[in-house]
Amino acid sequence: MKNSIKIFHLSLCFILMSGCGSYLDENIDPYRAQTISLDALLPTTIDATSNNHYLVAVTTGMFSQHLASYFAGGSDSYQETRMPTAWTGIYLSALSNLDILVEQAQQQESPHYAGIAKILQAMNLCLATDVWGDVPFSDAFQGAKDVTPSFDDQSDVYTAINTLLDESIALLQHTNSLFKPAADDLVYGGNVSKWIKLAYSLKARFAIHETKKDPTTSAQDALNALALAINANADDFQLVYNSVNRNPWFNNVASPLTTGNFTVGPSEQLINLMNGTYYTAVDPRLSKLVDNQGAAMYSGNVNGQGGGGNSRLSANTWYAGQLSPMLMVTFAEMKFIEAEAHFIVGNKLGAYNAYLAGINAHMQKLGVAASAITTYTTSPSVAVGSGNITLELIMKEKYIATFLNPEAWVDVRRHAYNENIYRGMSKPVNYNEALGGEFIRRCLYPNEEITRNAAEVTPHVKLMQEKMWWEQ
Repeated sequence: MKNSIKIFHLSLCFILMSGCGSYLDENIDPYRAQTISLDALLPTTIDATSNNHYLVAVTTGMFSQHLASYFAGGSDSYQETRMPTAWTGIYLSALSNLDILVEQAQQQESPHYAGIAKILQAMNLCLATDVWGDVPFSDAFQGAKDVTPSFDDQSDVYTAINTLLDESIALLQHTNSLFKPAADDLVYGGNVSKWIKLAYSLKARFAIHETKKDPTTSAQDALNALALAINANADDFQLVYNSVNRNPWFNNVASPLTTGNFTVGPSEQLINLMNGTYYTAVDPRLSKLVDNQGAAMYSGNVNGQGGGGNSRLSANTWYAGQLSPMLMVTFAEMKFIEAEAHFIVGNKLGAYNAYLAGINAHMQKLGVAASAITTYTTSPSVAVGSGNITLELIMKEKYIATFLNPEAWVDVRRHAYNENIYRGMSKPVNYNEALGGEFIRRCLYPNEEITRNAAEVTPHVKLMQEKMWWEQ
């Protein structure tokens, strides 16, 4: 639902507590109200969740090689990466406020608000654990009662995420809710059935994350959830911005380009998958995703090298315009999860049909002309038939459809950066040899978190090349 975003700025000190108890609540103004209405908390947390997707993707997009830095020698080449701004966004701006929203919704007999809040908790918690691994949750959000919470193992975090989603579905199925979201729900306008679909979509997403642990069971769990998940582009979980509250990619990447302030741009890896270099079919989405400034050909920036290509993530692109939506969970992604799950359980026909449906869904989302869609989907390198469908083709198309989504890095790690799946994938230029020849798998904890909660953080510290729980 294309609702324009209204940002509600919260200034209550008690809300500004970090998810791990690092911010104390001893300076609460006694003259301020100690509660805030549900319809003010909800839009704030939706906006924070959307912004957190940007804060995570702007760095992890360089690891998945959707993006490349214009400068050599940084995160792009696997130098020390901690992402403190994303940590603050997830724990301070989102999870802390969502904890309050759940509590107040329960007190006010409003299960629909509580259900939505638990979905947003699951989304933000998964962003955190898929970046850092072990993170605080079960012992967090206690304020001054416990300012040094313990960190949960990633496996336990995933259990908590699935519990949150199950609880959200039950809450949203309540017929009685004293207060019900409406215009304050910036995505679905209070349509709880769409939130339920989102919860099942997330269950499918998180199930596919675990296919290295138990391929058949995880794939079947994903298929079971997909039966009740998002089933049309109209149900995509996205936040639509306006000329006042503008898309973060526009604010932080596209707009600065106009004054020569370069940050990140499209990677050579992405461009070569789409411009005919690695596959014979030239992808009509390329001109939607990147701006090659009128050049005859498209070239991307080389990861780790710093610049090098003619392509930009400018305001003229579909994802980085001032009013562009932030895509967080989409129908196209669900079809590619379905394709991979069917492929794992041996249903090649189901995998092929879902693969084609995913391509069509994403192209239609981007407004690709019907004739161009047909040309692409009937080209020999795409229309291979069910007997010739491969994991490489499925993941290639999902990689394109999850452009600028943190999910892309999860997928690349699940498949071990395998160049037989991600054609052309290689380590960046100026590679950090401290990683011992391995690809990057996680970020380091922010220094501030280590300083404030060292006793709890230190046992969970791992090297950036150490695999996530779901990779093993």
